[in-house]
Amino acid sequence: MDLKWERTDLYNLLWQRLGNAPSLGTDFRAACTRMTGEPWDGIEGIWPPPKRLRDDDELQRLVFHAIAGEWMGRDKRRGFPYTWLPNHLADARDQVSPRSFLAAIRTAAEQTPAQGGDLALHYEAIKKGVQKASQIRVAEVREDFFWVATLMDALRGLVIPCGFEEIRKRWDEAGVEAAIEREAEAAAALLPRRLDRGPLGLREDLLDLAFFSQMHDGRLNMPDVYRVGFGLGRKGGVKPIR
Repeated sequence: MDLKWERTDLYNLLWQRLGNAPSLGTDFRAACTRMTGEPWDGIEGIWPPPKRLRDDDELQRLVFHAIAGEWMGRDKRRGFPYTWLPNHLADARDQVSPRSFLAAIRTAAEQTPAQGGDLALHYEAIKKGVQKASQIRVAEVREDFFWVATLMDALRGLVIPCGFEEIRKRWDEAGVEAAIEREAEAAAALLPRRLDRGPLGLREDLLDLAFFSQMHDGRLNMPDVYRVGFGLGRKGGVKPIR
């Protein structure tokens, strides 16, 4: 069964939440209808979004940009909020957790008043939302895969994309293989599948789990949803959490 959440699915989840909000749900539904011409039909007190708003990518973009503005900065070179947000929450397989998406939106809404302006979501607050979502995902990773956290902690401050030799050097200096074995024994936890193959095996395990992706030139990259929370840098990217 394919459990991947498409971009339209994520925004449909947002419409469902906003359209049924106890205080402003009526206002949101009315504003959507004015913009799209699509009425919301209630079913026993529940208001599912209209079908076109659920399925039409361009219609969803129109509504979200009314909430967040058209650009992720002062001009279009910084990207467009509708695509920028899910792109920066995706893992290396382009999968986005709905929990991460809603956490980013919630944080952005909380941070927007400090930015000023008349939009519900400011682009700088959306970046803060990605930072918060990354914190949540990294906390989950630390619980589910202790050894991933050991490997990533050794890379803190590294700027990516970068060649594997730079990563391997950090791991060797930190003694990550021995540390993983000690931690696994203490917690009676499972070891990475390819630990016996050393750094090359660990790289393959991280690629398999979508923490890393390999670029055409051979360098390794990391999606922002992990990079930011683990404290790795990227030129021009969302600032990592220190």
